[in-house]
Amino acid sequence: MVAAFAADADLYILDEPTSGLDPLMERVFQECILDIKKEGKSIFLSSHILSEVERLCDKVSIIRQGQIIESGSLTELRHLTRIRIQIETEQPIPALEDVKGVHEIQQHNLALSFQVDTEEMGNVIKYISQYNIQKMESAPPTLEDLFMRHYEGVGGGS
Repeated sequence: MVAAFAADADLYILDEPTSGLDPLMERVFQECILDIKKEGKSIFLSSHILSEVERLCDKVSIIRQGQIIESGSLTELRHLTRIRIQIETEQPIPALEDVKGVHEIQQHNLALSFQVDTEEMGNVIKYISQYNIQKMESAPPTLEDLFMRHYEGVGGGS
């Protein structure tokens, strides 16, 4: 890696660059990547560490069986999956499973976690708000969520 960053190139191609690095060196690597990006140079990064890709990359391509099946910025790809919601309410929410766009409900007393189709978010919020929400957290899908959507039910492969 030292040799790669020592060269003044317009394009750097890195395959699993942090494999075997300790956390301190991973941070140094990430800082180098961000510095190179600020200089206007391009980095082609191939990695199975999705959190790293999410943190460092502007555009992402998901490859399956040697073919690019999705490509774009994370913002552009986020429409492909659901938003995760965690809420706590004063009252139980009846029939949440019947609300259009709600999936994978998990309940722990008055705390709920579930996923919502992006296009149904307004209707779901309207429905759950009548049960006195005490706490609510939402999170957009991660790159891992997007990646796994394309690999669920598939026997491995890359």
